[in-house]
Amino acid sequence: MEGKIDKPDEQLEYLLTQVSFLKQRIINASLKDLDITYIQFVILAGTLELGANEAIVTQQDISDKRRLDKAMVSNVVKTLIEKGLMTRHTHPVDKRAYTLSLTNTGKEAAIKGKEIALDVDKSFFSGINKNAFLKALVTLLKNDGGSNE
Repeated sequence: MEGKIDKPDEQLEYLLTQVSFLKQRIINASLKDLDITYIQFVILAGTLELGANEAIVTQQDISDKRRLDKAMVSNVVKTLIEKGLMTRHTHPVDKRAYTLSLTNTGKEAAIKGKEIALDVDKSFFSGINKNAFLKALVTLLKNDGGSNE
């Protein structure tokens, strides 16, 4: 074993996590006027995007396409339904699945939330070479971060 142990602020893994937490705090504060959290926005925006052209969107679609835990999606969807931003119905073919759709208020929140998120991103990432960073992150995600699962 090598003798040197890096300090947390010298470890890429730690710093990526901290940057992610920081950005999430900033975007949550920015979305506060819409009464939604970042994860609620991600699910609303995902439902809006995937449901374009009257396509059926399921909870599984949101989980898969947004790389989110199924149980978490289910819990957040329940909250969005309680807030009147989303509806959930049994799938017309697969009775085990649920389809999701946005209410008019949910569509408005998704659209406004996207504007807010883009503004936060523009400001947050203004000091870095975004294209190089984006390529590196996409590479990690395509490889599932090197996991063996």
